[in-house]
Amino acid sequence: MRRPVISPAAFVLLALLGAGAAVAQETPSTPQRPCAADVARLCPQAQGRAGVHACLQQNADQLSAECKAHIDQVHQKFEAAREACQPDVARLCADVKPGGRRIAACLREHASELSQACQSALPQKKGT
Repeated sequence: MRRPVISPAAFVLLALLGAGAAVAQETPSTPQRPCAADVARLCPQAQGRAGVHACLQQNADQLSAECKAHIDQVHQKFEAAREACQPDVARLCADVKPGGRRIAACLREHASELSQACQSALPQKKGT
């Protein structure tokens, strides 16, 4: 069975879930960072988070099984968070233009007003 090409939304979710910032800083020997070796091998010239995401997307068919599994897991978490937070987005961020992590920023600005379902679905920052 052929795996589908990783959609741009899959990479947006990395940023929403906080994983995107770490992708560019991964080291191949770090088990919590299953895409590190792929980034080092496939994207050594990629600049910044967006560059790494674009590179991984372009090379989706060459990603390791571990990296693909990690991206699939993050995608599932993103979908759950998106579904849980959709009413809050509609209520609190309806005037926010999608893209550029603006909706995620809006949700952070309204953290104290989020529904319990949305708060539970969003990742907790380390150290909080």
